[in-house]
Amino acid sequence: MNQPKTIIEEQRFDEIQTWMPTGQGTELPDVLKGIYFMDGNKLPDDCFTMNAQWDAERLTLFIRVFDPLQWTFNPSDSGRQLLKLIQLTRLVYEIRFKDNTFKRADAIPTILGFRLPRWIVVFEMNQTEDSVDGSTWDRRNRGFFRLIPMGGYILRKIVDKNGQKLSTFDKMLSQVEETCIVVAEPES
Repeated sequence: MNQPKTIIEEQRFDEIQTWMPTGQGTELPDVLKGIYFMDGNKLPDDCFTMNAQWDAERLTLFIRVFDPLQWTFNPSDSGRQLLKLIQLTRLVYEIRFKDNTFKRADAIPTILGFRLPRWIVVFEMNQTEDSVDGSTWDRRNRGFFRLIPMGGYILRKIVDKNGQKLSTFDKMLSQVEETCIVVAEPES
């Protein structure tokens, strides 16, 4: 069986609310809907949406980073290499929320279908004290039984569930390139 060829497109960040889904019209909890900017991320990826497979019973979100319009990458060589690596490894984040307040979660990476054990690495997500409706998250990476800090960044919601730009949108624009690359929707 032939798989459709993946198409990579260059898109403008100042129009992200027109081409990246926010989760509106899905079963995703409202607090998770929107588009997020990875403020302070050292890797060449910038924004993503939590518009992904939601398991309400387990309070778990499965984000397939390689899916169309899910994640943005810098249009540089390093951004293109990171996107290729993610496609090759079929990277999925399993985000497990601690409870239905959605204030704390662990994001566990799955590579080539194998979930990395939490004692090796875990990515923590905690809403900040001043977060309103999931607008700001402290994202910390920890290794070896959570004992070794491995960096992190702040997740800032830049577009709400209705596709409206938030006050953080212009800050995001000042920190990213004019364009990004994304996996495009497959042609029908």
